[in-house]
Amino acid sequence: MITGEAWSGKTTCARLLYEQLNNSAWLDGDDVWRVNPFSCEDTRLRNSDYNMAFVIDNYLKSKFDYIVFSSIVLCDKEILARILELITYKEFELVFITLYATKNVLGERAKIRDNNINPEFRLLDQSLEQSLERKSHLIDTSNKEPRKVVNIILKLLL
Repeated sequence: MITGEAWSGKTTCARLLYEQLNNSAWLDGDDVWRVNPFSCEDTRLRNSDYNMAFVIDNYLKSKFDYIVFSSIVLCDKEILARILELITYKEFELVFITLYATKNVLGERAKIRDNNINPEFRLLDQSLEQSLERKSHLIDTSNKEPRKVVNIILKLLL
């Protein structure tokens, strides 16, 4: 599971990781939570928790060696707990990765990727704090190319 603040590199690194791992599947939370405006607090999105758990559960039952799940919502302790609780297949090893970067770097990425000149970082501190609680592997992406980050993740997995 790969999480972190917006613009930390979750989707890019998850895609590259998925491409490097044989017999793998990838679910990006954006595919299930693509709504405007986005808010973890939007109660209508609780059904998305079921959808994410359902897809992951099916990937697990299909015997993929690796399932890459990337999403900003994994920063939310309650949402994460609900997704994990809904997964019925229990024979898997869970590895948490939290990507983060400095606010300056995130701000530059927001400008480049989304033309967002005034981004809000509502989850940065929360994701780092909760990552420590769940023994997540923290990776600073501030001055690293995505392939370098993926190489770090691969060393953790293999």
